[in-house]
Amino acid sequence: MVKGLEITTIVENTATLDKPTLWAQHGLSLLVKIDVGGSKLTILFDTGPSEEAFLHNVDGMKIDLKEVDVIFISHGHYDHTSALLAALKRIGKHTPVAVHPAAFEPKLKAEPHLTYIGIPFKPSEVEAAGGVLLYAKSPVTLSQNVLTSGEIERSTPFEKIEALYTIRNGQFTKDLLPDDQALIVKVEGKGVVVILGCAHSGVINTIHQAQKLTETKEIYAVAGGFHLVRADEERIKQTIEALLQINPKYVAPCHCTGLNATCNLIRAFGDRCKPLTTGSYLKI
Repeated sequence: MVKGLEITTIVENTATLDKPTLWAQHGLSLLVKIDVGGSKLTILFDTGPSEEAFLHNVDGMKIDLKEVDVIFISHGHYDHTSALLAALKRIGKHTPVAVHPAAFEPKLKAEPHLTYIGIPFKPSEVEAAGGVLLYAKSPVTLSQNVLTSGEIERSTPFEKIEALYTIRNGQFTKDLLPDDQALIVKVEGKGVVVILGCAHSGVINTIHQAQKLTETKEIYAVAGGFHLVRADEERIKQTIEALLQINPKYVAPCHCTGLNATCNLIRAFGDRCKPLTTGSYLKI
């Protein structure tokens, strides 16, 4: 059984005055250390938007990447993947990289003009750096009671996918981001911890997926990007109402959640809302 876990934020959008030497950039990288029945499982959850910020902060926080057992890529956008090669080289051993097969598809946005926002290197480069790519659409078990979400069912009416694009079968088409995934950890005596990259599938949809996979309703914490930065007031309101019904002990928003939604989460959850920032540490 999982006894507990620790989340260290390596890179995130925001800096704090108490850690002025760390670099904040738009993106996300977390180090998740999990106590699995007395042994440690260390997961590098995404790698942020640049090698420079990632390595600067890893060194600044004296993180030993050689301890990393598994890398998990939440989805194929540059702000979550750009330091993957640098991380693998620093780890220095063959390392499983759990990723959805669609993560390496072209990722594009069309506003204000066509821009590539995908992974900035090829799968062959990942393998050359020591990554063992585990392509899976279904959940992947990383340890007992630790798993990836797999593809997330989209059933919540107010959680819509924003207009992003890809090239598939020679056609320019909408990218519904099937590669969007979360990390799910069932902690003994507490409940389920859901760790989000961007929650493009919707934070409530993602929580429902975690409840289904773990066969439990008890959500202890939801941490990561809630992807509400461009959400209107109604969607933010409905999301918070749904979260209050689910009633996690803690919510820890960051990255693409947006300031407006984060402030609303703080008002709704009070001391139970603990936003993640660059260099922050959350123990569960």
